[in-house]
Amino acid sequence: MEASIITAQILGLVFFMLGISLVANKKVALSLVEESIKSPAILWLFGFISVTMGAIVLAFNSSCNSGLEIFITIIGTLALIKGVAILIFPNAITSLYKKVKNGNTLSWVGVVVCVLALVLQSFTK
Repeated sequence: MEASIITAQILGLVFFMLGISLVANKKVALSLVEESIKSPAILWLFGFISVTMGAIVLAFNSSCNSGLEIFITIIGTLALIKGVAILIFPNAITSLYKKVKNGNTLSWVGVVVCVLALVLQSFTK
């Protein structure tokens, strides 16, 4: 359980900073999406980072005895799936990113990530 609390604290902080960044720096985030569409190397790096982070989260959270541990397992699994999808299906992900760059999708993602951060932090109290 202690490892889950530490993982939740770290993920909560990272998610909160990422969410605020997506909302506050929409142009930079859109630029990153555009560059990842143009560059398969950047997209591959995103996939590699997602696989690595998902694997690390799952390795440190080896049991599912509480709501927090289940929630962290879901986050780690989703990160792993996202990374594998990027590495195996880069064209499909590029098509998805092309849709994301139009509209306010990144701002909404930022808000959702901030809410996830607050949920994670509430588990650690």
